[in-house]
Amino acid sequence: MTPALYTVVIEVEPGAEEAWNRWHEDIHVPEVLREPGFRSCRKWRDTEPAKDGWARYVCHYELTDLDAVRRYSASEAAKRLRGDSEARFGSVTRHSRQVLTEVKRF
Repeated sequence: MTPALYTVVIEVEPGAEEAWNRWHEDIHVPEVLREPGFRSCRKWRDTEPAKDGWARYVCHYELTDLDAVRRYSASEAAKRLRGDSEARFGSVTRHSRQVLTEVKRF
């Protein structure tokens, strides 16, 4: 099986960063990792802020394969998790997502 990488970029307004990080690390990521097919998550903070000063984080979720990403994306759990994020931090975060498949390991 070829692993897939589900990448989420989150920009966070500076005044909300501390609260968002607590929620994200204590609640959100553990809930995502309980979903079928998820293997791990690595969270990164960009050394440069977005042009408007917002902090930029990148989460790399490794999944077993592309089908696991597709199942998750269409699931009720994904809708619930995104809805919770929007309800709590929708006005102080911006998200973009992409799905990558491994071509070659060196």
